[in-house]
Amino acid sequence: MNDQLFDDDGSQLDPNKVLAHMDDPSVIARWEGSLMEMVELAEHALRETLGEQEIVPQLARQVVLQICDTIGGRVIYLPRGTKLRTAMRDAAIFRDWREGKSSIPGLVRKHRLAMQTVYDIIARQRALHRRNEPDLFGYEDEGSST
Repeated sequence: MNDQLFDDDGSQLDPNKVLAHMDDPSVIARWEGSLMEMVELAEHALRETLGEQEIVPQLARQVVLQICDTIGGRVIYLPRGTKLRTAMRDAAIFRDWREGKSSIPGLVRKHRLAMQTVYDIIARQRALHRRNEPDLFGYEDEGSST
């Protein structure tokens, strides 16, 4: 039995057809509010990276369409500003440390942080990554039976 009240019509959308009609003013008018803002933000970021290429508006719309197709209809929390930048920085610190690309002192200099802060970030990221890894050896089962 389907747990949804209505069938999912997302599979009926053909992204190529949607994107082909995006220059039509009546279509653009329907992409109001947050969707249009997301497209404009994506276009701006892509132009900063790729320059003034013809494909930038289409790429921006494809990205937003994929986001809508994947997480549309959900209520989600999107962090903003400092929290997002901090999370991205912490993930980069952990990745550089784990992959051996940088030492602790190198990370301290690169990110202009105290050494203890870098150690704390790595510890938090390790714990976060451990929670997301599968238990391949059955340790969780042993701990729960005692």
